[in-house]
Amino acid sequence: MKLLNLSGRSLRLVGIRGASLSPRDLLKRARRNTNLNDFGPDDFREGLEVLCQSLETEAQLTTFGRLVAQADILHALENRLKLIHSFKVNRELSGSPISRPLIITGIHHAGSSLLHDLLAQDPDNRVPLSWEMRYPFPPPRTETYHSDSRIARVNRELSNSQRLMPELKRLYPMGAQRPQECVSITAMNLTSMNFGVIYRVPSYNRWLEEHANFRGAYNLHYQFLQHLQWRHKTERWVLMSSGHLWHMDAALKRYPDAMVVQVHRDPLKSVCALSNLTYTLRSLASHAPDLRDISRHQADLTAQGLSKNLTLRQSGKIPAKQILDVQFQDIQNAPLEVVERIYRHFNLPLSETAREAMESLLESHDYLRYDRHRYHFMATGLRLEEERRRFKPYMDYFKVPQERV
Repeated sequence: MKLLNLSGRSLRLVGIRGASLSPRDLLKRARRNTNLNDFGPDDFREGLEVLCQSLETEAQLTTFGRLVAQADILHALENRLKLIHSFKVNRELSGSPISRPLIITGIHHAGSSLLHDLLAQDPDNRVPLSWEMRYPFPPPRTETYHSDSRIARVNRELSNSQRLMPELKRLYPMGAQRPQECVSITAMNLTSMNFGVIYRVPSYNRWLEEHANFRGAYNLHYQFLQHLQWRHKTERWVLMSSGHLWHMDAALKRYPDAMVVQVHRDPLKSVCALSNLTYTLRSLASHAPDLRDISRHQADLTAQGLSKNLTLRQSGKIPAKQILDVQFQDIQNAPLEVVERIYRHFNLPLSETAREAMESLLESHDYLRYDRHRYHFMATGLRLEEERRRFKPYMDYFKVPQERV
């Protein structure tokens, strides 16, 4: 990979840029790779244009980073083409509603992944798994859901990623049969916070925060879930993404009967952890990533999302019975009690089979090790007192305990 990046740097000196990030080229190649032409609504095109421009001018991509960025965008476009095609040839897909999904959201590194994993143990719950999110076509079937050949394929890909970035193994639990976040779905509409974590794309991030229309993203999100559940359906979907926090109003317009669990934690712990993960991911794709630059953006982004969410929550537009607030410390200290609170709040049955499966998972996995790493706040370059003042309204309103950073 180092040789590839060095050779790419030499080629750039003579005007050869490497893997194309031209929107026109990417659209053309996606059509050619799938032999499909219909991308559906055009609301994704602005995001594609802004993202590609930001990648070209701001991301400081290595040669390998350009290849990865091109592959990521092509994958999103190709899956979009296939999803639109699937609805055109299978008319019955549109008649399969998504009813009362349980949506977990909140700032990063606040225990939502553990909650998602635990709720996935309930046979009545349907979570999007990594393998079916990566390769969703054809739709998964109940009879082969745990033996599909795509599971082994994704596990091999994840092993390769861990060889390139060994740090990932200690930062984030990975596996083809683990629940995946919704940012992978909204990526098909080119409106995903995922791009801003992997690549330095400040212009795209500003567009995402200030101008992006998430109505189309959530419409596509809804269709994607319909596609996944077509041949393998259970009682309810359980979804998770910190991205829903920033756009909870748009999510609830698409899913008006959703049950929402919002997890809370000291935002400074979240900023430190996410900055560290972002730095690790960008080290593979960008020249000389800057932890202080990353931390400033993550702090600003987190403050913007929490402020927007706080305004929505204070407005009373979300009925109390539709949302449940959960503290990180409770998830850490008594995760099963938190699960029981969720089921009671939304009047859902918790079977003994589900409870036993959750207990077994906790006994076999040391989830807390992903929170034992030391994230030094001083390394972020942020001012502690200034950040404390900025996040005080959120912490006071939701009674979030302050942690040592």
